[in-house]
Amino acid sequence: MPRDTSTDSLAYWDERVTASRWLIVKTAAWGVLAGFFGMLGQGWLEDAQPIFPFIQQNYGLWQTIYLLALVLVFVLWAAAMQQKITILHNSKVGRSAQQRVIDFNARQAQRKLEALQRREQALRDKQAQAAPKPQEGRSNKFDF
Repeated sequence: MPRDTSTDSLAYWDERVTASRWLIVKTAAWGVLAGFFGMLGQGWLEDAQPIFPFIQQNYGLWQTIYLLALVLVFVLWAAAMQQKITILHNSKVGRSAQQRVIDFNARQAQRKLEALQRREQALRDKQAQAAPKPQEGRSNKFDF
């Protein structure tokens, strides 16, 4: 059984748009979770200061490293969000392009069908005009 590749590819683009949206939601959730743990981590670093002497001795350095780690996580998260948004945009563009191809093919098929029907109608009209008319009555010539 032949498959309609145009609707298959349209379904592919629809699935890709849906998957892209879920990727954005998941990435945003990971960002919120990272922000939450970022705020908690600062408190945990302050609480660990008296427990671990190496943190207490270089607390400013540890705080700077923690801040740089948070900035790095934020930059990576922002890049991931940008990538996911770009994938969503490309998926929407691909879906609209595929829909235009499907519409174009449907219009072209409709025009071909109409042209075929016009040709068949013209052929029937031509055959109707060319058909010999039955003779009525007697002919003018001698019939042998």
